[in-house]
Amino acid sequence: MKLKIYSLVATAALAITLQSGCKKDFLEKQPFNQVTADVAFTTAAAAEKLMAGVYGGMYNDYHIWDYMVNGDVTADNAYAGGDNPANIQIDLFSTNSTNGNVGRDWTGLYSNIKNANEVLENVPNIQDPALDASGRRNQILGEASTLRAYFYFHLVRLYGGVPLVLTSPTSLEEMQKSRSSVDEVYAQIIKDLEYALPIVRTTASNKGIITKGIVNALLAKVYASKPNPDWSKVQQYADATINGGYNLMGSFDQLFDGSHKNNSESIWEMQYDGWGGPNGRGNWMTGVIVGTGWKRFCTPTNDLIAAFDAEGDVIRKNSSVSFKNVSTEGWSDDYWSKSNYPFINKYRNDDLANSYILRLADIKLLKAEALNELSSSGWLAAASLVNEIRRRVNLAATPANDQPSMRLAIEKERRLELAFEGHRWFDLLRTNRAIAVMNAQKNGNGASLNYNVTASKLLFPIPQAELDRNPSIR
Repeated sequence: MKLKIYSLVATAALAITLQSGCKKDFLEKQPFNQVTADVAFTTAAAAEKLMAGVYGGMYNDYHIWDYMVNGDVTADNAYAGGDNPANIQIDLFSTNSTNGNVGRDWTGLYSNIKNANEVLENVPNIQDPALDASGRRNQILGEASTLRAYFYFHLVRLYGGVPLVLTSPTSLEEMQKSRSSVDEVYAQIIKDLEYALPIVRTTASNKGIITKGIVNALLAKVYASKPNPDWSKVQQYADATINGGYNLMGSFDQLFDGSHKNNSESIWEMQYDGWGGPNGRGNWMTGVIVGTGWKRFCTPTNDLIAAFDAEGDVIRKNSSVSFKNVSTEGWSDDYWSKSNYPFINKYRNDDLANSYILRLADIKLLKAEALNELSSSGWLAAASLVNEIRRRVNLAATPANDQPSMRLAIEKERRLELAFEGHRWFDLLRTNRAIAVMNAQKNGNGASLNYNVTASKLLFPIPQAELDRNPSIR
């Protein structure tokens, strides 16, 4: 058979110029694996090549870098830092439709969806008995469905309702789809994940490959993030994940020391071997968040450091943040003294540092949240899970002793545990806490940061290039 690769919703947006504002070319790297148009795919090896294109497409700006800007800079964990106007707009809640990150993220995620759609459309038609003899055909389809769901999960939380593109468009009309509702997008995400769950592999030594643990964890997070969360489903899928053979690492710092990749706590992580490695996959982030030659991005906030200190959380603070004297550097900062300036410390190993997409502590805390929401007395069972996470970093048991106080205790625990892993903003959104938390933000001197967040600022606008290209999306 012959595979034709068509452009998706993001076709016209591919011309959007990256606005890095950076003194390195870290945003100019090309994906290491691209599928060429009009190529014959007739073998099991060809199916693997298609699937590799989906995985390879994840090594782009969104999944390597923008996930932290969206998850931590938008929230109260990090300031934009650096001199990138797009990041600064996001930090200050002044983002508009011409923001370079807004366009780049839309383009990148729909490009990822395109790659997944090509697998789902074409692999069922490859007539190679080897695909079925090994059960690999179903695994591939499950992996592609999981990844498509994951990409839409990011889109719906960033932009709200978005076009659901589930097949390769063959006409202009099909390329100009209107926005589906948020509920419709979530329904499709769940459909894709439920389809994938029974057919993906159970385990994999390479934690970049889709497994049942990843699908279960995603289902737990999706059911918690829907406009009307289903906490019974969250508990069900969190339990399935927790019972899937994962274990918390004994040392929190070992999660980030570069010597424990694909560890027992890791459910899903990006795999980096450096730009000169066999796969040419390097973590751009490590070069832009630490260093003194120019002002780096994603500076930890005064509020986050104060939260670590108020909790006496020395272990997670030191693993997450390092302080340096940068007094002799020629740049300035509005938030911190240069004599004791904070840098993110979770990504330390140059461009070899893996980054977590999902790990067990996240899911244990999500289960705690589900238990707390399912009944007014659920806080007691939730406390057991929260305290398990706290014991690892030598903290006393949580003082929360009822449902409302446990909500805040879990929120705080997730913040301190998962800082700079891209979760904080989405936690604030799904708990309806974003406006209150962000409007209460102060600088190190106690003065309000005046973010003036309103409901209209909680989502990214549709990129202007997409509005210009697609009249149906307005």
